[in-house]
Amino acid sequence: MNTPQPRKSIPFLVTLGVASIALVGCSGGDSSSEPTITGEATTYDSLEELRDLYVEAGGECPEWEELDPGDWDAVAGRCSDSVVITVFNDTSQIDEVVQSSLDLIVETHLLVGENWIINTANPENYVDALGGAVITG
Repeated sequence: MNTPQPRKSIPFLVTLGVASIALVGCSGGDSSSEPTITGEATTYDSLEELRDLYVEAGGECPEWEELDPGDWDAVAGRCSDSVVITVFNDTSQIDEVVQSSLDLIVETHLLVGENWIINTANPENYVDALGGAVITG
C-alpha cells in the first residue's frame, strides 16, 4: 500500500473525466447509478492485484502510471487514457465517485466492486473474472 499523502480532488476527477471522454466522446450524462450487470461482490487488497487480474482477464494495460486520487481515501492508477483503476480504503466514498462520474456530460462505463472501481470501455467483459457491477450512464 502507498503511504497516505496530502490529497487533491481535482487531478483524480480530471483523470476520471479524461478517461470517460476518451472512452465514448460526447454523449450520456444520465444520473442513474443502477447496475446493468451484476457479478460477485468482491474486494481486492491492492491496486496492483486488481490491475494484474484485469490484465489476466483480457484488459490492456500498456502504460501503467499511479495517480493521485485527490480527496479520496484510495490508491489509483491509469493503464491508458481510457482505463483508470481505483482501490478505496474508505468504501463509503464509492457512491460519491460513481455519481460524480455519471454527472459528467460524457457517457460513463464503470465496473464497481466492494472497494474498487475500474473505468473501462467494456466493463461487462470483466464481470465474470473480477466480480462487481456494471454501471453506465
